[in-house]
Amino acid sequence: MRRLGKTIIILISLFVNTVGQTEDIKKEAKLLFKNSDYKTAVEILKQTEAKGTDDPEVYYLLGFYSHYLAYDSRPLVGYGDKYSDKVLYYLEKAIKLDPNYGNAYYFMMAEYGARALNSLKVENSEEYISNYKLAFEKGGFPLWILEYGKNLLKTCDENGILIVGGDATFNPIQYLQVVENYRRDVSVIPYGFFNRPWYVKKMKIGVADVLRKVPIGLSEEQILDMHPYKWDTLTIKIPISNNLKTKYELSEDEVFEWEIAPNLIGERKNYLSADKAVLASIIEANKWERPIYFSVGCHPAFTTGLTDNFQLNGLANKLFPMKTKNSNYSTSPEKIREVFLNKNNIQNFMDVEKHDMPRASRVLSNYYYGLYKLAIYYKEQNQSEKISEIADFIENNLLADALPNGTEIVAGIKKLIK
Repeated sequence: MRRLGKTIIILISLFVNTVGQTEDIKKEAKLLFKNSDYKTAVEILKQTEAKGTDDPEVYYLLGFYSHYLAYDSRPLVGYGDKYSDKVLYYLEKAIKLDPNYGNAYYFMMAEYGARALNSLKVENSEEYISNYKLAFEKGGFPLWILEYGKNLLKTCDENGILIVGGDATFNPIQYLQVVENYRRDVSVIPYGFFNRPWYVKKMKIGVADVLRKVPIGLSEEQILDMHPYKWDTLTIKIPISNNLKTKYELSEDEVFEWEIAPNLIGERKNYLSADKAVLASIIEANKWERPIYFSVGCHPAFTTGLTDNFQLNGLANKLFPMKTKNSNYSTSPEKIREVFLNKNNIQNFMDVEKHDMPRASRVLSNYYYGLYKLAIYYKEQNQSEKISEIADFIENNLLADALPNGTEIVAGIKKLIK
């Protein structure tokens, strides 16, 4: 009996030591990741994996950091399907050990999205679509994120150009468009791809079944030669069509003006990044023929110099040819009500409680942002009853434990009622 007791104590001690070592390694790996040393972070986590750990976080971090090593660091030598398969293996292992590991599902979605982009490079539309189907089948697109993607597309008028921030918005919309054939009239572009020559080239010519072309005033040679351009703060001027001048009661000599400052500051010269140059080219070449939108939540650096020309339309800001700030055009109450104050559009909102992806679910807070802006609009119009309607709608339909700022927004909206 004593030997059995000693054996149990030894086993417990070994277990405690192993757990402690795993926690130390995870802590070290997280610090390495924070310092952008993804390679070393992955290497030390692999040592823990080799010992046969059943810690789902180890596998999640391996998938997460390996994904970053491939796409967010210096070029990775040897990347291919086998490497990507390993990333997916780690994430699937984390999910097998913890079926509710939301962020593991998020990176599953991101990895399949990356594989789809590799298919796009060689214009393999069938494989592009297949990757998004697989991401859905593996649980990468919960109902709430697909609903959010639909509402973002509903924000856009027909034939719009929608510029989005990243994976949490781009990938669900790609699934909706190429798999479910929903709102394929809208060209959806992640801003981060504006500095990738191959993608800009595909945008200009389009790819059958997956990418509708976008007007770009750059030749193929100029696109392939993209680089930082020597730049001082300059104002570009774009003519406004007579139809728009009439619609918005603008003067005959009115033009769209965009002051663009250099965003790469050097010791001797200042430069404009390639992505900014591409964005300017799109706006110029478009000539206001297709409506242009920026998703709410796009990094401010993406929209510098344009925000005074934005109109909030729901989950995206529409670019106007004239200044909208402090005018009746700054907010579209009709469009916000159409998208937000409609129970049919938020039927799956509460699915976030069952399938939370902490890295992505914060996009749902943009519902609160839009409704708060609408409440401010009604405050300026002295329409207290409509402010109360918004507060009641949020309380009855849009409060989730995964989004703790909802109650704060409701309180803020109620303060507007006097």
